[in-house]
Amino acid sequence: MNVKIRLPWPVCMFLAIAYCAVADDGSALWQALTDAPPSIPQSESRLAALKALDDWIAIPDSEKSPELIAYYRRSVDHVIDLLSKERPKQGIRYFQLYSSSEIIQTPSVVFAIDLDQGPNKDLHKTPEEEGETFCMTDEQVDKLTSLIDVSFHTHEHSDHIDYELTRALIEKGKTVVVTESNKKMWGDQPWAEKLVTLKQTLGTPLDVGKLKVDVLWDHQWNNAEHSSGTPCNAYVITTPEGMTVATKGDINCALQWYGWLNVLVEGGKSIDLMVGSPIYWRGVNLTKQIDALLAPVWAPGHNWEFEHRSAGEDYGNASPFTRSNAYLALSAKKGSTVVLSWGEHFDMPKPRKKNSEQ
Repeated sequence: MNVKIRLPWPVCMFLAIAYCAVADDGSALWQALTDAPPSIPQSESRLAALKALDDWIAIPDSEKSPELIAYYRRSVDHVIDLLSKERPKQGIRYFQLYSSSEIIQTPSVVFAIDLDQGPNKDLHKTPEEEGETFCMTDEQVDKLTSLIDVSFHTHEHSDHIDYELTRALIEKGKTVVVTESNKKMWGDQPWAEKLVTLKQTLGTPLDVGKLKVDVLWDHQWNNAEHSSGTPCNAYVITTPEGMTVATKGDINCALQWYGWLNVLVEGGKSIDLMVGSPIYWRGVNLTKQIDALLAPVWAPGHNWEFEHRSAGEDYGNASPFTRSNAYLALSAKKGSTVVLSWGEHFDMPKPRKKNSEQ
């Protein structure tokens, strides 16, 4: 007896993409993601392609494979190419690079958030000096840093800032914003005095080039008692065109962050795009409440941070793209979610309506 089993089309697509990804250099995955670009809502074919990418990256020690390194560098080239050739006519264009690294392009300015190139851990060495192969090429570092006007960094952990990229930005006369503790850490570097630190604000933003920036001083706490931690800034960045992007970095207790956001909202501030990690692991989790307050577009970062998985592990503590999507599907009911993989971009031509207007 012949039995025919019909699989749903997204499942068939996922299996085909996953097979091709393992069999070649990831070109089939790249094409599948190109054919199903980031969108709101996200299509079944899009989620299937992200799942196939997750499964490929989840192969233990994949970040050491020539195939995945080539795929990553292809994604960096794609971002550089788009940044070089065109600007959005209005609103913002959001690019995702490695882990928490995001780039925002507007008609008049380009700024980065937590720009990093890979899982190298030594903040006084380049990846090559450390022996890390998953990184940008020297040419990519040079081209990318030439295209960025301002780079914001939330804290001095090596998955949120990079020695080589920071040095290149400073040498090109670009503005690099860091915490005060981050600036002190690099005090032995001849270029450290050019790093910019910002005071905390409470409703009155600071001018950083063409941008208006609200700043919260908080921490990534090391323990439940909040007696030890790393200073971590949150930024709410308003573009000259009037759109607003926010990140909390690795602030891992939401109490102070949520209260500060309420002060901004009472003053008339709205947030169009929320980037970076949406989770909290050393205190109160208020993602649902923040979503209800702001109803932003959530573009979760900190995915596939290879520093968060050990050799031989598939996931470890690294978050795959689809897991971030699933988390926000449960936690963000008023806002919208769009998950980007390396090298992808998403256009927001107009501001979101304020939550009170929706």
